[in-house]
Amino acid sequence: MTTSYTSLFRVTVAHSYYASGNCECLHYKASSETQLLIDKYGFIMKATATGFEMYATSNQSIENYVNYISQVSGNTAFAFAGITSDQNFYNFTDVPINELGVLSFASNNTENVVTNETIQLAETFSTDTTSQEAISITIQFEDIIRFRRMNSEVLFDIQLKARETQWKYYVINNSNQEYNQLNIQSENNIQFSAPTEVTLQNGQNAVLFSSETTKIPLKNVVVYNFNLTNTKSTIAGERTETIIKGLPIPNPQNLQVNNDHTIASLVYLYI
Repeated sequence: MTTSYTSLFRVTVAHSYYASGNCECLHYKASSETQLLIDKYGFIMKATATGFEMYATSNQSIENYVNYISQVSGNTAFAFAGITSDQNFYNFTDVPINELGVLSFASNNTENVVTNETIQLAETFSTDTTSQEAISITIQFEDIIRFRRMNSEVLFDIQLKARETQWKYYVINNSNQEYNQLNIQSENNIQFSAPTEVTLQNGQNAVLFSSETTKIPLKNVVVYNFNLTNTKSTIAGERTETIIKGLPIPNPQNLQVNNDHTIASLVYLYI
C-alpha cells in the first residue's frame, strides 16, 4: 500500500551573516511533546537545506486531522528547537551583547502576512542562561489551518540579522620598515578614520584605524574590500604602495563594548 504525504508547513531560517543567506549553524529538533505526536500520529519531520518541513500521512483533510489530534491529545501546537553548532552565534547575531538567551518565534506573531507569499515570523528575545536552544519555534494548529485556507503550501520564514559593529584595525609594525603614512583604502563606500597611535594592553605600540560611526555587518566571508596602503616620498614624488591587499574580516569572538556602549570588532594586523 502506497503512503501519501501531505506537507503541513515548511520553516526556513535565514541569517544575513552567512554568504549563502541560510542559517548554516542551526539544526532542528522537535520538543518532547511534539516528538510524541510525530511518533503516535505518523508525522514526518524532514530537514532541508534552509530549515525543515513537516508532513502528515493521513488520508483525512489536514483541517480535520489536526482538529482531531488537538481534541484527543490536548495539544494545540508543534514546538521545535534550533540548536547552534557555532559557539559564536550570540556574537555574530544581532541580540543583546553579553547575554545568553533564546530567540523565540511563533506562528501567531508575524511580521507580515501576504497571500501567495511566505509568512515572516516576528522575533522575541528572552534571557536564559540554562537553555541549550538558540531559537524556539512554535507553530499553532489553528494557524496551520488558517494559512492553508489562503495557500496550498504554508511557508514560515525566519530572518536572523547579523550584528553590526564598529570595525577597528590595529596595525602593529614588527618589521624594520618605516611606514609614515599608513591608510586604509576602501573599494566600498566605507571610510576609516585617520591613523591614531595607541598602546595596546600588552604594551605594544600600534596604529588604529576605525570605521567610527559607520557600523558594518559581520560576515562569514570577505564582502568588503579594504587595503592597507602606505604613501612615501621618493625623488620622483609621493608614491602609494599596497602593504596588505584584502584585509581580513573580524573574528566574531573579538568584540569590545566601547565607553558609549556601542560594540566594536577588533582586528590585529602585523606588518
